[in-house]
Amino acid sequence: MILNEFMELVQIDSGSLEEREIADAVIAKLRNIGCDVWEDTEMIAHINGTAGNIYAVLEGSMPGAILFSAHLDRVPNGKGIKPIIEDGKVIAQGTILAADDISGVVAILDGLRKIKASSQPHPRIEVLFTVCEERFVTGSRYIDYGRLTAKEGYVLDSPGRIGRVINGAPAKARISFEVKGRNAHAGNAPEQGVNAVMAAAKALARIPEGRLDEESTANYSTFEASGPTNVVNAKAVVRGEARSRNNEKLKSYIENLQEICKEAAIETGAEFHIDIINDYQSFLVPLESKCIQRVGKVFEKMDISMCVEAGGGGMDANRLNEHGITCVGLATGYSKNHTSSETLVIEDLLRAGEMVEKLICEYAQEQN
Repeated sequence: MILNEFMELVQIDSGSLEEREIADAVIAKLRNIGCDVWEDTEMIAHINGTAGNIYAVLEGSMPGAILFSAHLDRVPNGKGIKPIIEDGKVIAQGTILAADDISGVVAILDGLRKIKASSQPHPRIEVLFTVCEERFVTGSRYIDYGRLTAKEGYVLDSPGRIGRVINGAPAKARISFEVKGRNAHAGNAPEQGVNAVMAAAKALARIPEGRLDEESTANYSTFEASGPTNVVNAKAVVRGEARSRNNEKLKSYIENLQEICKEAAIETGAEFHIDIINDYQSFLVPLESKCIQRVGKVFEKMDISMCVEAGGGGMDANRLNEHGITCVGLATGYSKNHTSSETLVIEDLLRAGEMVEKLICEYAQEQN
């Protein structure tokens, strides 16, 4: 069932801001399971998309609530997916596979079906399927926390074999600065101009980038400037990002960048206009937390080795943790996501639904 459902859903064309068709399919499945379902259609206008975050609840007879989350969108090159099975894995043919994150979606659906079929008493189970996660984790910016009562949860959105637990992820800031100089004829009066290209390059050469320390990175991917060679260029734009699992380190990095740009402006006479967008805060869930201890017990029962480590990319768990819901990421068996070499281990997918069911049962036992 779970494998067939995965093959079905990845073949529904989708993408960030284009989740309408897959959202409709998932809503129907949740209702068929017996969940109360609500879609936040008001947020659609804010993100200029076609679908909103989906909330589902499977009410239980026990106290407490547990949350499971995954995202519905995928990166570009995710249309026309034709998955095939080869050597115990699902692979695509020239596209991404979209196991990131449809494997998480179907694992949650499978876990819900399993727990319902077992007739075991369980607490309130809350499900959150977000949209536009792959574009700056935008969808979860609009989570309606008034609809969530759970204080602990699991985000099934991590590469790796089942057993991998992501207990931390960095904060991220998008960085751009526009440099304004002054045009002048490059041959007749270059001294009357202010070269924005050189001013931007002077600043960029001083700004730390790459692996900054064990918790922090920075990358600059765009340098835009164009014009004829006989005119001193008056405009240049630089874009990049910085990440850190330490919020204070990221703040200090931004302050240092701003100081470097200020110095370059004084030296060259150019104007620097800096724009910083803080996408999300970092999180780190301690190993001794109930959230991790619980999944450890589940993996022990499933005879799966657990590996807990921090990740390098942001996810919906960043915002959930920031708003008081302790969450970790769980791997579902995919690798090389975001590329045409993406694969999904079928054995891991099959066990991912079992993992969700057992997490619910383990949480239920804690409530007795």
